[in-house]
Amino acid sequence: MVSEQDSVSWGVNEMSLIFPRPKTGTSLLIEGSRQSSLRFVIEMLCEEISSDSPVYWLDGGMSLDPSALICPLSARGMPASRIELLRACRAFTAHQMVDLLRRLDEEIRTYAGRGKPRLVVITDLTKMFADRQLNRAESRAMLEECLDTIQMLSRNMNLLFVLTLAESDASLNQRNMADKIRRKVDERITIKSWKEEHIVATNHMLDLTTSPMVTAPFSVTLLDFYPGDQSSIVVCTSPPFNKISSVMPNGESMDSEARSASAL
Repeated sequence: MVSEQDSVSWGVNEMSLIFPRPKTGTSLLIEGSRQSSLRFVIEMLCEEISSDSPVYWLDGGMSLDPSALICPLSARGMPASRIELLRACRAFTAHQMVDLLRRLDEEIRTYAGRGKPRLVVITDLTKMFADRQLNRAESRAMLEECLDTIQMLSRNMNLLFVLTLAESDASLNQRNMADKIRRKVDERITIKSWKEEHIVATNHMLDLTTSPMVTAPFSVTLLDFYPGDQSSIVVCTSPPFNKISSVMPNGESMDSEARSASAL
C-alpha cells in the first residue's frame, strides 16, 4: 500500500461540501444514469487538469469525447489548449481493454515528464465484457484481471481509479459483472439526480446523501395565514363612542337625534 495518499477533488461543489475527498491509492465506482455519471467524471477530469495535473481516460462504451471538456475547463478559466494534459484511449473489444490496463504502467512512466498523474477514469467498463462473442467464463476471467490490475496500479502508483457503471446496463450478465465491481472497489457513489447545479448523490460506504437546498420562488398562500396570527393582541376595555344607548338600537337613536336637530 502507498505510504502517502493525496486527496483528489470531486470537481462538484455540493459533493465537496458533504463528502470527504477520495484518496489516491483507491478505486471509486460512480453509478447512476449514463449522462450523469459521464458528466461527473468529466468534472473530475477538468478539476485535475485545472490544477496542472495530467489525467488518463480509458473508454469502453463510446463515451470518449475530449471536446466535452472544453466548456467545464472554460468555466474554470482554463483555455481549451489544456486538453493536452488528457491522455485518452478507446477500447473496442474486451481484449483491448485488458491490454490497455496492462500497458498503463509503462504509459505513465513514459510520459512522466508531463507530470505525476493522480486520476485515471474508466467509463463503461462492463460493456466490453458483455460481448456475445465471449463466453461467460472468459468474460468473467478478463474482468477479474482488469479489476486486479486496477487495484495493483492504484496502490503501487498511488492513483485514484474512477469507474462508471450506467444504471441502464440491465442484462443478467452485466448485472453479475456490476456486482463483482461493487465488491472490488473501495468506495461507491450513486448519483440519484442532477438538475442544473443541484446534485443528489449517496456515498454507500458512509451511508450519507447530499441534500442540496433549493431556493423556491416566494409566494403567499392561505397556508401562510393562521387564526392566531390574525387576532388582535390588544383588548378594547372602553367603548369607542361618546354616547351609548342601551335602550334603543343605534338606528332609532340616530333618527331621534336627527328629528331633534331639524326642529331647532
